[in-house]
Amino acid sequence: MIPENHKTMIDVLKQEGVVGDGNHDDTTGLQAALDSGAATVLLPCPPRNYLISKTLRIHSGQTLLADRNAIIRLADHAHAHMLTNADHEQGNKNITVIGGIWDGNNEHQTCEYHQTGKWQVPYDPQRYLGVLIQFNRVTDLRVAHLTLKDPEMFGFQAGNLRRFSIEDITFDYNLKRNNMDGIHIHGNCHEGRIVNVKGTTNDDLVALNADDGSMVELSRGPITDILVDGIWSQNGYTAVRLLSAGSPIQRIKLANIFGTYRNNIVSFSNHNVHPGEPSTFDDISIQGVFCSKSSVFYGSAQLPDGPADAGLCFGALSLIFIQAPAVVSNLSIRDYYRTETVMPADDIHIQPGAHVDNLLLDGMTVTNRSGNPSIMLHNCGTIENLALQNVRAAAGGSVTDIIKNEGTIGHIEKLIEI
Repeated sequence: MIPENHKTMIDVLKQEGVVGDGNHDDTTGLQAALDSGAATVLLPCPPRNYLISKTLRIHSGQTLLADRNAIIRLADHAHAHMLTNADHEQGNKNITVIGGIWDGNNEHQTCEYHQTGKWQVPYDPQRYLGVLIQFNRVTDLRVAHLTLKDPEMFGFQAGNLRRFSIEDITFDYNLKRNNMDGIHIHGNCHEGRIVNVKGTTNDDLVALNADDGSMVELSRGPITDILVDGIWSQNGYTAVRLLSAGSPIQRIKLANIFGTYRNNIVSFSNHNVHPGEPSTFDDISIQGVFCSKSSVFYGSAQLPDGPADAGLCFGALSLIFIQAPAVVSNLSIRDYYRTETVMPADDIHIQPGAHVDNLLLDGMTVTNRSGNPSIMLHNCGTIENLALQNVRAAAGGSVTDIIKNEGTIGHIEKLIEI
């Protein structure tokens, strides 16, 4: 517990046990500063970097304030998260983390997920999963102006949050691990904003996973009332993943997504993490997409060899992908602009067995210069009501079909002729 007679601020370079030379282990001194009761723990730029060998724990009512260029580096073979909240059982309130370059030093760690392959086991909070920063059961959390560098797995992982803001985050990843997520939000998270994130990852830049399964499921439950606004990536993997396998994802606004992506811009997925559970998405808004496919491909994301596998590949690699058995109540896509030169993957692909109650496409312009025909809306599932306004394939490129329907569309309303 934080003493009531706490100090206002501690400069850790004046704290006993903190050297900041990159060789001395600063963990004990840094944790002592956090345990001292200081309202603000200041990490100025050290002579080299702060070296830590164990997880730092921040308390309720505290701010950890680091210079933007201050490096906090995980020691070789530490096999630990870098930062978390002090009380995962009862929870914490009013935590702020600002600044710093949080370096997971992944080439000198041993994460069970990556090195041993023993990942099909239940979640264990004591297991090291290669996460830089992890929060669980925090109300009023703010994380801002951080650079997340070279994790084994996730840069940021959190569950059971209420009222949170994650802003101005840069991913500086060496891409030497094949599952390097950016910001990974688990179930039972509500009333949050994730804004202005940039960089290239080897998995989702932002994941809102109400369910996850196996050893990574920090928490499970609904995710509601979230704004994601401002994503920039060149050769990114997926900008935003929405995953529901038993718990609903509701009232999500995704806005202003830029760059090129190997996999999807937005995916509605389940990954069969809890087989047989419903995959439910209610009131999802996507507004402001300025994206195309990446010329760099990773893993299974390869250009098809010929017409036989082109349909499957282009569907799974669509910019917006709705995976069966998703049930989406209301989905609106507005202000969507794509100029494609690499790969004529579908803009929107709905798998067989997926269901959308109401789909609105408003202000979509696609210019296809890939040399092969493309499809804007490829429906292989069910759409009850489809409304289109200001939807067009721009002249001067390859053929783009506005709609290819291989499933069921109950009603189509063209608000303005396409």
